[in-house]
Amino acid sequence: MMKPGKTFNLSKQTKRFMASFVKAEDRNHYKRMMIDAQLCSEVVIKTPTRDKNAPRGSATPAPTGTTGSHAYTTAEE
Repeated sequence: MMKPGKTFNLSKQTKRFMASFVKAEDRNHYKRMMIDAQLCSEVVIKTPTRDKNAPRGSATPAPTGTTGSHAYTTAEE
């Protein structure tokens, strides 16, 4: 679980929704969840740098046929 810094601001939408809670325990629980969710959404995952001279795309041809299309059909009983 990440900790908010000094400059952390909870979104206005979350604050507005928190005002509808009557019980302080529920409001505080919701607030902790929203702070954690907002902090997690702001995390940027670093990807490794790619070689700009490397060929893009796959070297092998794409498979042909109906691979996976059977997953969307239903069995008739």
